[in-house]
Amino acid sequence: MTWSVLLAALGIGVVATVAWLLGRPRAGATASGPADGFAPQLRGYRMEQVDAVVDALEARVAAHDRSIAVLRGEVPVAPRSGPEDDAPPPPPPPAPPAAPTTVAPTTLAPTTVAPTTVAPAGARRPAPEPFRRSDLLAPLAYLATAAYVLSGLLAAPFTGHLSQGVQDQQAFEWYFGATAHNLATFSNPLFSDLQNFPEGVNLMANASVLGLGVPLAPLTLLAGPQVTFILVELLGLALTATAWYWLFRRRLAVHPLAAALGAGFAGFAPGLVSHANGHPNFVAQFLVPVILDRVLRLAEDDARRVRDGVVLGLLVAWQVLIGEEVLLLAALGMLVGGSVLLAHRRVDLRRLLPGVGIGAAVTLAIVALPLWWQFAGPRSYGSIWHPPAGNDLTALWGRATRSLGADPWASAAVSMNRTEENAFFGVPLLLVALVVTVVLWRRVAVRALAAVVVVACWLSLGEEVTVAGVATGIPGPWALLEMLPVIENVLPTRFTLVAVPALAALLALGVEELRRLVAHSADHRAAGLVTAAAAAALVLLPVVPTPLVVDPRAPMPAFFSGGAWRDWVDEGGSVLAAPAPWVADTRALEWQAEARWGFPVVAGYFVGPDSSPERVGQYGATPTRLTQWMAEITESGVDRRASDGEIEAFQADLRAGRVDAIVLPDARPEAGALLASLGDAFGEPAAHTGGVYVWDVRAVTDVAR
Repeated sequence: MTWSVLLAALGIGVVATVAWLLGRPRAGATASGPADGFAPQLRGYRMEQVDAVVDALEARVAAHDRSIAVLRGEVPVAPRSGPEDDAPPPPPPPAPPAAPTTVAPTTLAPTTVAPTTVAPAGARRPAPEPFRRSDLLAPLAYLATAAYVLSGLLAAPFTGHLSQGVQDQQAFEWYFGATAHNLATFSNPLFSDLQNFPEGVNLMANASVLGLGVPLAPLTLLAGPQVTFILVELLGLALTATAWYWLFRRRLAVHPLAAALGAGFAGFAPGLVSHANGHPNFVAQFLVPVILDRVLRLAEDDARRVRDGVVLGLLVAWQVLIGEEVLLLAALGMLVGGSVLLAHRRVDLRRLLPGVGIGAAVTLAIVALPLWWQFAGPRSYGSIWHPPAGNDLTALWGRATRSLGADPWASAAVSMNRTEENAFFGVPLLLVALVVTVVLWRRVAVRALAAVVVVACWLSLGEEVTVAGVATGIPGPWALLEMLPVIENVLPTRFTLVAVPALAALLALGVEELRRLVAHSADHRAAGLVTAAAAAALVLLPVVPTPLVVDPRAPMPAFFSGGAWRDWVDEGGSVLAAPAPWVADTRALEWQAEARWGFPVVAGYFVGPDSSPERVGQYGATPTRLTQWMAEITESGVDRRASDGEIEAFQADLRAGRVDAIVLPDARPEAGALLASLGDAFGEPAAHTGGVYVWDVRAVTDVAR
């Protein structure tokens, strides 16, 4: 409970700090009025002066309306004839001086123009509406929602785990721990032999989240990888929604409530909540909106190519080290949306490409070595096989497992597993997106967003279109992409994650249009806001998340928590768990964290090359005779007698793994069968202490060192 309170306080502090940094006034930003304000004066005007002022105001209103129409795509942009077109129109001539009278004039508040999604090519984007203190309510609401989704884990950070992610949480906790251990011991941050000893694991070739594990290493060393995992998930959800809120406020001409509702869906869509079961690399997408904003910034007339390009490069490099697949999906969405904008001449490549080139150079300078290590370094691999992983067509409008009132069995029937429910948008949201697209079709930005949704959902269908689990025989679009390098390793179902922010933006635009329509019809602003909020709530009701399932972890043996393991493992030796750790059983990795990574383990849960010359990727280590034998006993629950030939092979496996101790937890359901079998192969255990049976095999393996 103490850790829950500390995490909540830390989370509130981080979100509030980020929101303040994003919302603070920028140096040189246009204020809402003159620096000295509007000083009250008593002046009078002659009638001809009043007429001149009225004419000037009407001209400004007409120009303002035309600017809004251009930004919305309702009026074509006039072609640019030269650099002089960028100059602002000359100010109206000043009115002649007037004699003062005793009449008090009406004070005119300055008019601000809300930004749209993207400015026309060559146009300066109007200054965004300044953020207010009320904008902090959205990040705080997102943080509260994230805490609600992770409430079970916050209540039991060390004794509970997200069971619907199988052992993915433990795998990422190990990545955080290995990264912190590497930094503390000045070891190679891209490699670790704490798993799969002695061959090790290529961290860059795994989803090791180095971009978060490195800055959070002090927390990992101080509080443990379990706390780091929870913090990344908690802030990953909250900051992702906050970042989309920030982008929508900057780039969409919508009310803050509309931006908050759209960003809330972008941060807590069923796909992201599904990945929260154990994939923090897909949860922490808070850099994607910032990267998108920087790309749009480079297309603007007054962009600083070098500075903005360098910032973009730094952001992209950081995202590479957090999650390359998220960056790849984001790039696909920007490519599709950007193509629509380019076709309508809303993006000027001559302005955009120089800054993008500078950003690419900065990114390459930072990540060139890590990427080489990933694809050509030790324990790298080429491609990895996945089963058919396209979305069932009905999953696009279905209900996810962790959505309010959903049927988990119906969700399971049309998805890979509980961490890959990437679609499940619900019928109301898709209908709203369709209506918004039709009604606002004249806006080029809406066309771009609709194209992103359609292309992403289309690609997610995989190699063959299936409907309610039945193959239709209709080939899917994935057949055109599955042989492309890098792309071939992406699960097609994840392409629907690209559609999430596009649907969120369409929702925000729809809420804003409804608000304006009702407010205009009823001549009451509050009526429009309440109506739009109520309608959005009904649309989002089918995708409201529920808390993730948390189950107890396996008990931690006192053998590791008390430090007794030090008497059984020498420098350069390793521990072999019985059975060996693999995808579905990673308790040995938890022992390691409890022992502060003081010993390596044989086998594990990671991605590495198989034993073929093609270096095809596989999950876990290639089984040895001994690990396979223990796995078969564990599965059957029946003890087996090893032959003399098998015992010789087992001893060779122990020497290859430099094993000092075989450890069997006595609380395992299969402990009796494993105890009898291992006792037959290696003799009676040397000790039964701290909740484990221990076989000291150093006499067998020391000759190999």
